[in-house]
Amino acid sequence: MTNASFWNPAITETFTSAISQSTPLLDVHCQSKDNDLGVRTLKPGDKFDFSFHRNLLDTTHFYCKFTWGANTTTFDVYYKHKSPCKYTGVIATDLYCTWMIEDNAIYLARTNNPSPHDFEYVRTWD
Repeated sequence: MTNASFWNPAITETFTSAISQSTPLLDVHCQSKDNDLGVRTLKPGDKFDFSFHRNLLDTTHFYCKFTWGANTTTFDVYYKHKSPCKYTGVIATDLYCTWMIEDNAIYLARTNNPSPHDFEYVRTWD
């Protein structure tokens, strides 16, 4: 009996809006070459997540556009070893990338239930 998780672990991307109250809502639009997940509008505290498996050639590539009022930025949220969400060990297990979008910057924690000290700075708004 094979363990599908061992051979092709799941990757879960979670986005949480930590944008200030009484400001424009946050729009998150994620897609790959084959899948457009549509625009999700998040109020402060709202979450949006999706899961996927890498393809056989490990060319799976997801990118997201974040829009908050006049602020916008687009970047790879998963692409091999080139994005912030990536495997860091030798053995691939399920991967959790939890993104926190704040007024001043975007942060990432590579865990399913992060505490505040788990988050690392990734980028500011363009």
